[in-house]
Amino acid sequence: MTETSMPGWLPELEGTIVGGELLRRWQLSEVWRIRLDGAARTSVIAKRGVGELTGEARRYRELVVPLGIEAPELLAEGVPGVIVLEDLGGDNLEEQPTRAGYEEAVRVLARMRAAMAPAAAAGLRRSTADYADLAERADKAMTELRPDLAGALDEPARALIGRLERLEGEPARVVHGDFVAKNLLHRPGGGIVTLDWSDAYVHSHLGDLYTLLREGRKQGVVSMDGLPELFAQESGTDVRTVPDQLVTGGLCWTMSALRWVVEIGADAVPISRTWIDELVSELRELARTR
Repeated sequence: MTETSMPGWLPELEGTIVGGELLRRWQLSEVWRIRLDGAARTSVIAKRGVGELTGEARRYRELVVPLGIEAPELLAEGVPGVIVLEDLGGDNLEEQPTRAGYEEAVRVLARMRAAMAPAAAAGLRRSTADYADLAERADKAMTELRPDLAGALDEPARALIGRLERLEGEPARVVHGDFVAKNLLHRPGGGIVTLDWSDAYVHSHLGDLYTLLREGRKQGVVSMDGLPELFAQESGTDVRTVPDQLVTGGLCWTMSALRWVVEIGADAVPISRTWIDELVSELRELARTR
């Protein structure tokens, strides 16, 4: 959608703004392609996040840049929550799902997890206590919203904390937090670039691979067969441990997603209320997996 008036939150940019295309506008975030004249780049991507989505620049500084992660370059920052990024163009993996693209996404994830999280990112680390608090908040907000689901998170919360306690002491890795097809961009000329780092944090669980496979299976366009084995091969992980790691990562991601829906999404993105039953069922199924 081409717009004639530009957002007032744009920071100062190199060159002259000659137009803009609104790519996404939600209550909590807004993304534009800004077209420029007289600058080294003919276009850039400008993003504004509010609330929990204001920390993407920090994640670039503490995770993406130090680890050399394949992501659009951070070009500028504005007021809190506003960033300007390199415009790579192209289609994402949701728009153009291919087996080769999913395989490359797995390789990108394996490379991301090969490096230890920098010491400077210690403030982004989540602990078992953080997840216990997250599960408690999810349960409280969900029960207020859906009294019929009272007690539904008891078993998943116990399973989550028990599994995370067994992971304590494992090396800290980068967790993207939303490693799904819409955030994986086909790079012109080949390769995959990871977008949207606003939810990234540090932990040892494998939730990113879980979410990639989960969405890919739901989409049903490309087979996910063999991708866990590919991850094990590329990351040097014992393939026999990957299924168990996926369950732990699945519990972490799904509990986090449910907490967001019942605390924030239900009001900010009303359609997310329809996700609650599926997320609860998924948590209960994961909790029973041995």
